[in-house]
Amino acid sequence: MKCLPMLGIAILATGLLSACGPSKPERLLSQPPAPARTGAPLPLAQVERPVDLARFDSDPCALLTKDQVAAVVADPPDDVRANRQTVPPAFGCSWTNHGGALMSAAKPIESPKTLDELAASPLKEDGKLEPWTETSVDGLPAVVYHVFGHSDECSVSVQATEEQMLTFDIQGKDLPGSYWDKDRCGGVAKMAELVIGNLRQS
Repeated sequence: MKCLPMLGIAILATGLLSACGPSKPERLLSQPPAPARTGAPLPLAQVERPVDLARFDSDPCALLTKDQVAAVVADPPDDVRANRQTVPPAFGCSWTNHGGALMSAAKPIESPKTLDELAASPLKEDGKLEPWTETSVDGLPAVVYHVFGHSDECSVSVQATEEQMLTFDIQGKDLPGSYWDKDRCGGVAKMAELVIGNLRQS
């Protein structure tokens, strides 16, 4: 009988520890982001409203706001790291969260630099960019494809100017805190939409 009070204290202490344990970080966004508003396919070289890439060239890692990082990389975004890429074959920025999958925005500086070049590349001819889906993002020609056929990896290339496309990628399996774990191509398309929109406002 003398053990019962001690047992009660132990149960109470366990309950308090459970209640006071580390809580899950709160998301920054009040609701999941809306899907990207992609449009009908356009001729791959048709660029009626080219994008000014000066801001991309000067600071590619500033192309997403904190809310946008939460929307496409991880929410909460506090532990997301941005890494600038300055070595060929591409220039841009990648974002990752706790060693999770990389999401990147890149400006290829070696061929293929345009959608036409990509469509005529050996990778495309060898069937290594399938499935290949032509669409548009903010009135610009775009293509969604899986490099080497890996379903965990997805790319969206957008013809930003007549001479230059931008490529958005996700690479890797783990997506901690991401809204796009079940729709990786949707997440990459959303990133493309946000970056193009921000460049339009520059």
